[in-house]
Amino acid sequence: MNEEILNEEMTEMTVDEGMKANLISAANWAKFLCIVGSISAGLILLVGIIILFGGSSFSTIPYASAAGFAYIILGAIYIYPILKGFQFANSTKSACLYNEKEDLAQGFEGLQSLFQFIGILTIIILALYALIFIAAIAFI
Repeated sequence: MNEEILNEEMTEMTVDEGMKANLISAANWAKFLCIVGSISAGLILLVGIIILFGGSSFSTIPYASAAGFAYIILGAIYIYPILKGFQFANSTKSACLYNEKEDLAQGFEGLQSLFQFIGILTIIILALYALIFIAAIAFI
């Protein structure tokens, strides 16, 4: 419904130089955050592998293998938003530098996917918090 209204009202959207500068700045910051996120995800995965296959070093830690699996799962989950952030950063910067409409659409698609993923993850975490809270009250 909203797409129909938008298509009827405007057939073309333009991006001026000020908007391009803001988009390039956002893309640069997104790329920086994605690089830091990639390093963090790599470290999380590495720690998970070390804990999981650390052998007797971690035998004194209760549930060490479960912790190792948890780290690996968290590191793997962290990869998807990083990839979508890179998609936004690279496509948006390319679109602004070379006036490519398709690249801008691809960049915004990555941004939309990134926010959708974070929103769903937030809902899941809030639901888990609610369950933990309910369980804590029930066992008090």
